[in-house]
Amino acid sequence: MTPSTRRFESLRMPKGSLPCLAFLLVAAMAMAQGAAAEGYPCHKSIDALDAAYKADPATRAAFKATFEGLQPLPPGYSYHGSTANPWQTSGDGKGLVQAVMDFYRQVCTLLPQIIGTNDNALDSIQYFAWLYYDNPAGRMMVEGIDPQDPTRPLDTVQNFLIQFNKEYKIYMDSRPSARKVAEWIEDPRLEIEDYVYTQPSDYHSWNAFFARNLKSKDGVYPSRPVTMPERDYVVVSPTDCIMNPLVQMVETESGRVDRRLIENPLQQDTVLDVKDIPISVSDLLAGAPAALKKRFDGGSGLACVLMPNTYHHFHSPVDGVIRYAEIVEAGTPAAFGTFGYSDWPNWVPLDGNVGRPGTDFSQFQGFQRGVIVIEVTYANLPGKKPSTLRGYVASIPVGLDTVGSVVFADQVKPGAQVIKGITPFGNFFFGGSLNILIFSPIEGTDAQMLSPAVQTRMGNQIGILNTPYPAPTTPWTPDAGRIRDRKIQRRN
Repeated sequence: MTPSTRRFESLRMPKGSLPCLAFLLVAAMAMAQGAAAEGYPCHKSIDALDAAYKADPATRAAFKATFEGLQPLPPGYSYHGSTANPWQTSGDGKGLVQAVMDFYRQVCTLLPQIIGTNDNALDSIQYFAWLYYDNPAGRMMVEGIDPQDPTRPLDTVQNFLIQFNKEYKIYMDSRPSARKVAEWIEDPRLEIEDYVYTQPSDYHSWNAFFARNLKSKDGVYPSRPVTMPERDYVVVSPTDCIMNPLVQMVETESGRVDRRLIENPLQQDTVLDVKDIPISVSDLLAGAPAALKKRFDGGSGLACVLMPNTYHHFHSPVDGVIRYAEIVEAGTPAAFGTFGYSDWPNWVPLDGNVGRPGTDFSQFQGFQRGVIVIEVTYANLPGKKPSTLRGYVASIPVGLDTVGSVVFADQVKPGAQVIKGITPFGNFFFGGSLNILIFSPIEGTDAQMLSPAVQTRMGNQIGILNTPYPAPTTPWTPDAGRIRDRKIQRRN
């Protein structure tokens, strides 16, 4: 989705075991209910996809190849008792494009729901990902490449997804999209009292709620309490998130594929990635000057993964001066989104540990994102020269899937002085939820400025205790979620 031009502000398709006809009847009923309530803000994109499929032989061939390349679900996943890829119920390429359009007719007015600490915001995103899971033809089709001839572009599906995202965001900015906000606010773990607006009626849309602002700290900027703000060597989390080291799939000399922590060093073209997309500092940092990119050679990194029920603004992780800032626009070849992210089962595994060690982060360099590079200085040991050490930190907020828009705050300008945990860098709207941090070595040395592990202090939060209730089910909830739901219902 194209990032919002507004100022920084507060603001699973079945069914492996059912006949295709039964699915279409269920889908039609759900769509009729949605149409009666809100109508379809996404009809232009869906109509365009339908017209392109009928008129373009290459598009029809791409859907046929994608259908033929569908793979069984990985171990542990099933829908309505079947481990078959649920898109296979469409029958053929023509049925597949119809199933995709039916799916997006439902998704276009989809609102996430929550029970306790669990929500269903990722169900539909995961479901669509089975289209290209371990399926080269599907991945190429959604990324704008002709599966029949990878040297040629085929932008039918890419254009559809980009246009759909724009229409979906219009809906998420509309008043009808706010109708589920009350159930989110009911969860005490959302801590609505920490925010400027505390009543459902205060939010005019889902995105206004999603990008809600914390109350200001000392009348300066909205913020959480900052750990030891006077100590220049302390790095803080840029937002509320699950923090993990970066991991990459690499091929060993023997040809075996392993998942490894990227401990160091990061390089402009780091180690070989199995999918030929290495974590490349050069690509992640987009249009930053080459000399600035080179400073990160030999550095380290962390991934900060946001959850749907937490604060969705991000702040500076360090004290320093901004030396470079850019939003890599969505809808461009360099920033299309997570469509085609074939590692999705590891990104959102059944155990719910989103972004865990074991997730391949290498593709995120190609998604819609922001890039902010900060120069930091901090005191050396007494009597050592130079008296002040220097390094660089890159904060890279990444937009995920359907509406992963990244909005920069007014303060994000080269030359601006920033304060860790205080200075706002921007916010996500619904769908954007990852902040990659990259740390250069200490200037003039090979020593890393930050080790790739999270260090916390006594008394600081290390987690949130869960409630036992699974997320509300959707048409795209895997069986694992439904089974947990039945067990909880029996117990209660």
